[in-house]
Amino acid sequence: MAGLASRCFRHAPWVIAVWLLALTGLVLAAQHSGAAYRDTVALPSADSTVASAMLPPGDQERVVVEAAGTIDTVRDRIEPLLGELAGLDHVTGVVSPYAAPELVSADRRIAVIAVSFDAPAEELGPEPAARLVDTARAVEGDGLTVGVSGQLAAMTVGAPNLGNAGIGLLAAALVLLITFGSIACVILPVVTAAVSVGSALAVVVVVSHVMTVPKISTEIAALLGLGVGVDYALFVLTRYRQGLREGLPAVEALERAAATSGRSVVFAGVTVCVSLAGMFTVGMAFLNGIAITSAISVALTMLAALTLLPALLRFGGMRTLPRHTASGGGWSWLARSVTRRPAPYAIVAVLVIAVLAAPALGLRLGMPSAGHDPPGSPTRVADTLLTEGFGPGANGQLVLVAERPDPAATTAVREIVAERASVGPPQGPVLTVTPRTAPDDPATAQLVSWLREVAGPGWHVGGAVAVQTDFSATVTSRLPLFLAAVVAISVLLLALVFRSVLIPLTAAVMNLLTAAATTGVVVAVFGGPIEPYLPVFLFAGLFGLSMDYEVFLISRIQEEWRRTGGTRTAIVEGLVSTGRTITAAALIMALVFAAFAFVDSRVVREAGVGLTAAVLLDAVVIRCLLVPAVMVRLGRANWWPSRRREHPAAPIPVPRDKAGRIH
Repeated sequence: MAGLASRCFRHAPWVIAVWLLALTGLVLAAQHSGAAYRDTVALPSADSTVASAMLPPGDQERVVVEAAGTIDTVRDRIEPLLGELAGLDHVTGVVSPYAAPELVSADRRIAVIAVSFDAPAEELGPEPAARLVDTARAVEGDGLTVGVSGQLAAMTVGAPNLGNAGIGLLAAALVLLITFGSIACVILPVVTAAVSVGSALAVVVVVSHVMTVPKISTEIAALLGLGVGVDYALFVLTRYRQGLREGLPAVEALERAAATSGRSVVFAGVTVCVSLAGMFTVGMAFLNGIAITSAISVALTMLAALTLLPALLRFGGMRTLPRHTASGGGWSWLARSVTRRPAPYAIVAVLVIAVLAAPALGLRLGMPSAGHDPPGSPTRVADTLLTEGFGPGANGQLVLVAERPDPAATTAVREIVAERASVGPPQGPVLTVTPRTAPDDPATAQLVSWLREVAGPGWHVGGAVAVQTDFSATVTSRLPLFLAAVVAISVLLLALVFRSVLIPLTAAVMNLLTAAATTGVVVAVFGGPIEPYLPVFLFAGLFGLSMDYEVFLISRIQEEWRRTGGTRTAIVEGLVSTGRTITAAALIMALVFAAFAFVDSRVVREAGVGLTAAVLLDAVVIRCLLVPAVMVRLGRANWWPSRRREHPAAPIPVPRDKAGRIH
């Protein structure tokens, strides 16, 4: 690492030019190719997939209209709309509500226009989706409200929005300025993160043409990349500043920073990527796309911290330590207090985690209905109108499909199903079932299971709600394997780095506590249901991100332990020297994550809130309180099987300068 950083420093113009050329080329390639996001979930063996294969091919959309009076008073506006919809590419049929009474509400205020396409939504793509929605909503106004429901319409909702990322970076810059009092400490980490994440997002767009990449991948990649990017650069920069404070020449200070903090950055980045790779154990292309694109973003930010940042330091004007330094007396007092009385601090930390984790007991996994889409979106408007006009289950219709046409059997099944849901007239071997509860109500998922039981062999249940139910069940069934894989990988990596048994095991336990508290915060803020893949992403992400602070803190403690032989002494010095950086880095990352808590996409908002809570809890409660308290209790056992000799009588150190900072 030291050699790489030194070469990048000496050849700074070339390194900066390569990064800028790469960024420019990737952005141009992304603009030329355009995005090809796919939100489809492939469940080849699911019952809903079998049912879908037995139905006529093609997507079915519903344009829902509401008149201020009745739909008869706006017929002169709706009938031209029927013609415009019929003229759209790939449209094979349009059913008028004036020709189908079942498509009109009882009070005749709300009506449905059924639109059929010649291919599934995932094959049609976003352009036909946009044309459908634009055509339908063009007639809106003057007492007429229009919404669109269906898989095509859903493609127009929650498009990637990275505007909040800039707000997060500005907030991070303010924290850097207050914490370090140096313009260079503000500009260098932010520029490093911005260049690397910009390159990563362009790669995501290009990669979307060769694999399944959901549209939320852009926001997730930006969220993770910006958060860890600023942190990685800050870790290296902090150690570089410490070298300058000790009077080292710039090159030597950078080489030492690369050999210590740079090594930690590599390990932390690799751990994040490996933890994200654990999502592959779920076995879904949808999640694989999120994992790969997020890992690309993290990997590029890690590379930028080790190459672009050293090059920028040559022109950053930071050859001597800035005059402004923050007092370290508070960290010195906290470190001595925790090591003297570890039990009370450990109890308080565990109680905080328990309180935050309590709502997780009410976790309910499932896909939220369109009623959770952004206000004013075509799908949310349609969901509201369908509920008002036809009941809560109107936007979650199911289909029962028989393998062989049998009128008598179809009639018998219809009579049974009518006891718990509304059933339309048979259309050959197909029955349309309208639940009496909302699509995301647990009773609707129970209805799907009940239909499969009572219909018996030869019948299959399909529809969007059935697909979502099967998706939730599949992810949930694979969660234990996923959790075990991520925990095992993290433990092994930490064991390799620290040559210890207890440090990786205690880190895994504490990460599990953080995961429980994070889940509790998300449930408390958003209620239910929570997307089944969100815990997968949050768990992989926070396990990887927590390694940033674990490695940064434990590496410094281990350095002091190797130097002094006293675990207690090493904990104090390690916490004092890293505490300010860890908390500043956590606050910066939290501000970046929090900026994504206000985007349109619900799952990105959930991820933003969850990761904000996770990094703050992990950095403040876990790393600064619980980890030191537990390590003090474990004593020399922390380092087993290391043969380094322990000195049990090692005194608790006192600050070495007036500011209370230990160098």
